[in-house]
Amino acid sequence: MAEQTSLVQEGIERFRGVVGALESEANRVQRDILARRRRIEKQLGKRFDAGRKDFERRARSLRGELRKSATLRWLEGLSRDAAQQLEEGVGGLLGRLQIASKSDVQRVDRKLAQLQRKLKELERSRPTNGSGEGGIDI
Repeated sequence: MAEQTSLVQEGIERFRGVVGALESEANRVQRDILARRRRIEKQLGKRFDAGRKDFERRARSLRGELRKSATLRWLEGLSRDAAQQLEEGVGGLLGRLQIASKSDVQRVDRKLAQLQRKLKELERSRPTNGSGEGGIDI
């Protein structure tokens, strides 16, 4: 029976040795996979950065060519002319309907702000009459 126990014990120890070797090999494989992953990520990052830089360089070049294009200048001129004609048309329509334009409202707003500043200056410089009204006599 002692022989059987030693055989079983020997089998258990071999099994433990094999499990230990498998664990060691699994850890090594895992480290190798992680190292490969890092290298691949680094390579992909470099490729991505290079691709992005190349794309930006090409985009700048195309923008420069586009700015030099006679067709683009012609289209920009058309756009300015159309905007000017539209503004004149809207201005004429607003004038006929007696509605203030944006520039008219801005001009009146500036004038109102100027008058408010002058009124505040007058209120500060005028002595109070004791009525608690802020110095304005009615």
